Amino acid sequence: MIHLGKNLRYLREKNGKISQGKLAEALGITRSAVSSYEDGRAEPKLMVLTAMADFFNVTVDQLLNLELVKMEDEAIAHRMEVQKYASASNLRILSITVDDEGKENVEFVPEKAAAGYTTGYADEEYLSDLQKYKLPFLPNGKTYRAFEITGDSMLPILPNTIVIGEYIDDFNGVKEGRICIVVTKDGVVLKKVYKKIKERNTLCLKSSNIIYEPYEVPVEEVSEIWGFAAYISRQVPEESANQGDLRGAFDRLEAKVMEIESKMN
Repeated sequence: MIHLGKNLRYLREKNGKISQGKLAEALGITRSAVSSYEDGRAEPKLMVLTAMADFFNVTVDQLLNLELVKMEDEAIAHRMEVQKYASASNLRILSITVDDEGKENVEFVPEKAAAGYTTGYADEEYLSDLQKYKLPFLPNGKTYRAFEITGDSMLPILPNTIVIGEYIDDFNGVKEGRICIVVTKDGVVLKKVYKKIKERNTLCLKSSNIIYEPYEVPVEEVSEIWGFAAYISRQVPEESANQGDLRGAFDRLEAKVMEIESKMN
């Protein structure tokens, strides 16, 4: 029980400065007993230890064997590093290519090259081997890249559509629910993005096709985010009025759920 006394003091302070008397009352013991545990003059029985752990929402093992104050400091430091990474303030650099006039190219990443892109996106030599295009209909002053998107998770955007994204350097600047190309070590996906950076150090990725479950990815695993700018397809998306109404209803429900989750957090 090396760390019990220190952990009890720390947890009491952390959880609204709970007094020894109030903790004793909640545990069904005396204030002097709590004082003796904190000072190391006595050791609580297993039943009391379990009650303490439940009260502070930790495990008995954590209560006895870990310095919780150091764990908290490490968690805070990790959160700060995640915030720096998300805001691109710790040298998360994007490699680009330019033409003979010094203007940025739009590199095209086909589906067959997507796996290689997840490891070579920062490699200038890798980018130099990709096909490059000029797309005059895109607004000036931004960096663009084109990706071939597979699968049907973002209908009515069809499989093998070429989606053009504009580079977003600060993940915190992504508008909630914006459709983005998200590059991670596991692949390239097109999803709606919802930020959970402050709450859980993650991004929530959702499909427009309701048969696919949303999922979260740690911010540290996200290499790049490209906001949807345009798409090129050989097929014309088809959608009945009923399908549009149904997805609209789900979008409204999704927005409402996100609002409730935000208030709860």
